[in-house]
Amino acid sequence: MPEHPSERPQLLVDYLESTFAIEQVLGELSEDQLESREGPDEWSVRQIVHHLTDNEVADAMRLRQMLAHDSPLIVPFDEQLFHARLHYDREIESSVATFFALRASSGAILEQIAAEDWSREGRHEERERYSVEILVQQNIVHDRAHLDQIRRALTTTGDG
Repeated sequence: MPEHPSERPQLLVDYLESTFAIEQVLGELSEDQLESREGPDEWSVRQIVHHLTDNEVADAMRLRQMLAHDSPLIVPFDEQLFHARLHYDREIESSVATFFALRASSGAILEQIAAEDWSREGRHEERERYSVEILVQQNIVHDRAHLDQIRRALTTTGDG
């Protein structure tokens, strides 16, 4: 994580570039490709897309809360519960559109914030410290991890 304010623009570049990388990989996937998975107990590409979107929805609100309020409560979400109850077998078009719209909106906000706004914090129920900068850094790591997972799934037959 950048320690010096002059490194923060690179953090924003990385955040926006991870969005572009996801867009490149998703491209025009077939239904068969959307069902690809690394192994029988792993999420399919379709399920990963829905998860990325649910995470983006949560983090878009967290970002806004931390920038607008002083020390807001940041509530975690249970990704397995979301997977089980939010019908991750549905079509992905609306999730893809939501992910990219929210990321573009959050990116536009981040491009405008003052240097001191990167250190604005919320009270996260599961983390000792949680700031705008930490949220953005975690999004980059999260995006890259799931992007790699999608790439591996697309090169795997899906039978384990």
